[in-house]
Amino acid sequence: MSVPEFTSISGLVSHLNATGPDAKSNYTVYGLTISVASVQAQVDHANKYLYSLVPSLSDPTDARYVCAQLAALDLACLGVLVTVVGGSLIGAYDYALGDMHIQRAGPYANSIKIAIQGYSQSFVSNLMNVSTVVKLAHSSRHIPHDSGPELSP
Repeated sequence: MSVPEFTSISGLVSHLNATGPDAKSNYTVYGLTISVASVQAQVDHANKYLYSLVPSLSDPTDARYVCAQLAALDLACLGVLVTVVGGSLIGAYDYALGDMHIQRAGPYANSIKIAIQGYSQSFVSNLMNVSTVVKLAHSSRHIPHDSGPELSP
C-alpha cells in the first residue's frame, strides 16, 4: 500500500515557522520543542487519514488533490501544536514566589490557542471541499469551494 504524500515535514515546518531540527533532532514551535519523530508521526497520520477517506486520490491534477493537501497540512499542524503543548496550555508557565508573579503563558497560550482554532476550522473547510467534490464530481462540472476562515496572525 502506497499512501500519497499530501503533506511533508518540510511543508509543516515552513507553515508553522518552526526551527530545526537541532543537534538532538528536535524542532522548536512557538518556543516549545518537539522531536522529529513526533512531527513525522503527525505528518504520517495526516497523510493516512486523507488517504483513508479518498483512496483513489493520487493524481495531482485532480481538483480534490489540492484540498486534500491543505487538509493534511492543517491536520498535521493541529497534531503538532496539541502535542507540543502537552496539555499544559494554561498556567503551566506561570510562577509565584510570595508577592512576585511571573506569567509567561499569556502570550504563548493565546497564540497557540488561536492557531489551534484556526487550523481546526481550516481543516474542516478543506475536508468538506474534498468530500463535496467527491459527491458532486459525478453530477456536475462545477466544483464548490468553501473558503473557510482565515488564520489569524
